[in-house]
Amino acid sequence: MNLELTNAEYAVLGLLMERPSHGYDLEKTIQERGMREWTELAFSSIYFILNRLKKRGLAESEPDPLKATRKLFRPTKTGRVAFEKATVTALAEPHPLYPSILLGLANWPAIGREAARQALNARGRALRAILANVEAAERRAMTAPAHVGALFDYSRSQLRAEIDWLDRTIARLGETDEQD
Repeated sequence: MNLELTNAEYAVLGLLMERPSHGYDLEKTIQERGMREWTELAFSSIYFILNRLKKRGLAESEPDPLKATRKLFRPTKTGRVAFEKATVTALAEPHPLYPSILLGLANWPAIGREAARQALNARGRALRAILANVEAAERRAMTAPAHVGALFDYSRSQLRAEIDWLDRTIARLGETDEQD
């Protein structure tokens, strides 16, 4: 059996590892922790993911004793093994990034410096908006488990590093224009 997990499966399975839950509980936790700021997990996909985990034998369900119309999902033994493997891999192994900005940088001479500078300025505005959202989500998640703080710290650090790089790059473009 393939124990590889998509990021969405991994995120949902991680929440189920904390406690058995139904979709509504998961959505509430995702909102409280600001998880959509650092995961690709849409509201509309929660039940789809739960059912896929169940179909793959990674989760099981039973009627909720408090509300029989809801199903409580929990990881199976196989689901726990897959989760532990995914966690060790995620923590231990860096994954190469191939963001599209690298292709944009390689090809910006084709659009000219001014168009490139405008595009980079737009990226800077978008990154600053994302950073503001991450910081707001972090403030809302103050009661979340301690490891959640590390998630937000990582996201903030990555965003700030890219914003710093972007500001230097845009300044360099301006200096190059002056030298032409």
